[in-house]
Amino acid sequence: MASPSLPTVAVDLAGRIGRYFSIVSVVPALFLTAWTTALVTSDAWKTAPDLHLMVHRLAGINLAGAVWLVLTTTMFALFLHPLQLGMTRLLEGYWGSSWFSRILLRRAITRHRKRRSRLHRRYAALAAARDEILLDQLVAGYEERRAKNKPHRGDPLSWEKARLERALIGQLASDKAHAASGLHAASTAADVAFDRYPEASRVMPTRLGNALRSAEDDIGSQYGLDAILTAPHVALIAPAEHVGYLNDSRQQLDTSVRLCVVALIVTIETAGCLLSDGWWLLVVLAPYFLAWIAYRSSVAAADYYMAIVGTVLDLNRFKLYESLHVKLPMNTVEERWNNQKLMAVLERERNSNIRYEHPSAGDTPPTPPKTP
Repeated sequence: MASPSLPTVAVDLAGRIGRYFSIVSVVPALFLTAWTTALVTSDAWKTAPDLHLMVHRLAGINLAGAVWLVLTTTMFALFLHPLQLGMTRLLEGYWGSSWFSRILLRRAITRHRKRRSRLHRRYAALAAARDEILLDQLVAGYEERRAKNKPHRGDPLSWEKARLERALIGQLASDKAHAASGLHAASTAADVAFDRYPEASRVMPTRLGNALRSAEDDIGSQYGLDAILTAPHVALIAPAEHVGYLNDSRQQLDTSVRLCVVALIVTIETAGCLLSDGWWLLVVLAPYFLAWIAYRSSVAAADYYMAIVGTVLDLNRFKLYESLHVKLPMNTVEERWNNQKLMAVLERERNSNIRYEHPSAGDTPPTPPKTP
């Protein structure tokens, strides 16, 4: 019977520790082990890589060698697992407060603030060019109907701003709006990129940090809730299927972040081995490109994860109020008013005060999932 492959053994071993650990930890650790093994077996650490020697050595790996590779993969995974939060915060842009960190932060944040401004100007220019084309079509249609004594809604140039904007967007559905379709798609893309940024005073030094901070500032704001303060509470009282969905989306983010960091480690390792080997140094581009892809994937995963956080908060905020014995609001206006005081309490402001509403004797307060 054929022996199991290295990936199968590694994933099965980590699977005994936990599903989250097996997926998030083993895949990057397996990549690190495989790449390091290739460098070592090709003698890249002391001379130019010898591919024939690498193939010969890998083909001759016995059971003991395979066990060592599995153990190495597992040890890498175990080492990386508790560093997940630190790796995520590193890619977000939390780089400390030393003089060197301040220089990096200033330059990176300035670059992103300028990019944010460029995106805003680009969106405004593209939207204006699109609206100019659509407005010309509206005016032409108005003049044509007026010349033929057909019913019309008046001169679009005299319409109120809100009415004109609705008409211009509605004009995009017309077959005559093909000329503006490219401008509309480009302006939408610029608007989406701009939305990944928080307010100028809250800009972070990285794309990932800005995507997460923008979502943090936006989620729950329509209810007067602070996502950072309330998300941990909601995760404890949400139904199991909601929490599972949230964990799956977080898993995608963590996997992308960890793979990015591991690929950067491999890039440095490869550069150190091939620095004096001429054209072989171009091999460094492979793990670096993987790190770039993983980082961009982490930004997309962050958007998805934070969207799920917002959805879970939307669906379970009343359970949060009930669990905290806060009076349920009659409408969103009252909800925002109540949450101003509730956020003050959760921020541990000692002078804050809210009125509790305790359940009657026959009512059973909500409990977190899987609570005995």
